Amino acid sequence: MSNDLLCVRKAYALYIDCSVVICAGAATEVEALRKALGEAEEKAVQQQAARKKLKARVKEVQQELQDAVKKCEALEHDASVQGTELAKARQSAETARNEAQAALQEIQEAKKITAGKAFKMQSKYAEKQYLLLTRVRSSPGAFADLPRSVSDAAEFYRAEGGGSTEKLFWSQYATPEHPVSFTDQLKQLVELHRVAELAMKDLTIRLWPAEAMPGSYFGLVRRLVEACPRLDVVKRSACIEGARMAFARCKMWWAKMNAVEVASGPPEGKEHRTPERYFEDVVEGSRLVAAQCSQDIVFE
Repeated sequence: MSNDLLCVRKAYALYIDCSVVICAGAATEVEALRKALGEAEEKAVQQQAARKKLKARVKEVQQELQDAVKKCEALEHDASVQGTELAKARQSAETARNEAQAALQEIQEAKKITAGKAFKMQSKYAEKQYLLLTRVRSSPGAFADLPRSVSDAAEFYRAEGGGSTEKLFWSQYATPEHPVSFTDQLKQLVELHRVAELAMKDLTIRLWPAEAMPGSYFGLVRRLVEACPRLDVVKRSACIEGARMAFARCKMWWAKMNAVEVASGPPEGKEHRTPERYFEDVVEGSRLVAAQCSQDIVFE
């Protein structure tokens, strides 16, 4: 009995020792697991922070990339606009240079004209039918009358009273101390043309009172080319109007008078009675008749 109890005690003691050993090993393992878990949690926290930081950096890089793309597109657009503007500026400069050369050539040709030298009448078109316009012409004496006209105009307006614009304009060229520049010569020509245009318009109104005034200077010139034939018509109309008024006055006194017979000649047997014999007797009456005529009737 005592031996059995002893064996039981030994076995229990051995069990206790094994349990202690097992508990000690388990505690060590648990501590190691806790340590590993803490390290893993700490590592996970670090990885999560690093991941957040990486995401934030990725967003920043993406935003920087978008900004860079926009800036690049804006620079490309600006470069395209600047290229277009540069092309336009080059074209404008080329056009201005060509216009300046053409203007310089025109000035040189104008100086030749004023000097009476040969000049080119250049065609602006390349078609065959216009090539005949390209030729060399001369203008000897084309501007020779200009100084005389200027002197006459200055003297004419000097005699007028007051201070009209025309008088002031021509007075500055009355006694030039230096040769008149080409620009001033053009001004003088323009003023002379203006005065000539007014005179031509006045003459046109008197010769063609019932017709419309031409709308251009060349139209006035073309109209006045027919002035001489028109003057014949006007003079004939004046004679007809005066004779008509005279015959009408005679009819008031002698109602049976035949105007055609009177105008045809003297009565038979009285051929010595020529009209010239009675001119002095009827001149005063003719003046009265002329005053009564409208003087604006044209018999075509």
